[in-house]
Amino acid sequence: MKVRSFNPGHVLDDMLMPEIDISHFTNVEAADPVNLPHRDADYVFIFQKMGYLSLMVDGNLIEMKDRSIFFILPGQLRYHVESKTDTWVLVVNASLLQEALRLKLNEHYYVNQAVSISKKKADRFTQCMSFLAAELSDPIYKLCKTAVRKGLTDVISGMITEEYAITTSVEQGEHSRFSEITREFRELLLNNFKKMRKPGEYADALSLSVPYLNQVIKSSTGFTVSYWIQKMIMNEARVLLSSTLNPVKDIAYELGYPDQAYFSRFFSKTQGLSPQQYRLSKQQQL
Repeated sequence: MKVRSFNPGHVLDDMLMPEIDISHFTNVEAADPVNLPHRDADYVFIFQKMGYLSLMVDGNLIEMKDRSIFFILPGQLRYHVESKTDTWVLVVNASLLQEALRLKLNEHYYVNQAVSISKKKADRFTQCMSFLAAELSDPIYKLCKTAVRKGLTDVISGMITEEYAITTSVEQGEHSRFSEITREFRELLLNNFKKMRKPGEYADALSLSVPYLNQVIKSSTGFTVSYWIQKMIMNEARVLLSSTLNPVKDIAYELGYPDQAYFSRFFSKTQGLSPQQYRLSKQQQL
């Protein structure tokens, strides 16, 4: 576990990620890799003390204004859009996050919005983030130090999870059965979208009928199972086009489209650009 000066590009390399990583930053340079679509296998907790921060997460524009919090789940596609901010970012390996928190966060996968917090709570977040950063900077790795670092991580992730639990329970109500099915569908989709392409495959895996699964997912998220399958595939296509030099034909095949022409038409229809145009636009941003 360690703390570092802010380097947005770290999220692109899973092999270099520590178990707990914390950053404090005020700006993002235009050439930073964080401006390109990417995903990783960790939970990301964001606390903004002041300013403005906008991100694209799974195709949704997330705007953080003034005192606010947000979280990103493992596997979600994201990139930085614009910021003038004072923000802390805590990255936590999934294996370190408490199971109860992980399950609750997964329930809020489709919320797609930042949550405003009071000054009193913002002060608490500032203290906890600063304390954890100081602890991670200390080169001494004794048992007590490790316990303190893990405890502070639990506190921060717990506070953010609680804010979402309060907000969504007030605004939407709790539907435990629908929430559980939605969580299971989301995890199944994240791990199998390249090989499971039909709603029926997800319904079978969850021991549900296709109409009922669609009812649940649409009620919880506003969109059908097919929509989320296609969205996940297009998210991955954008990652591969922007972060690799693989030919479009190979990318199409990797995503389950043996017909490159069909893949290109589908990509153009959903993204507004052809695969080649999208790749070129991202290269020009660097």
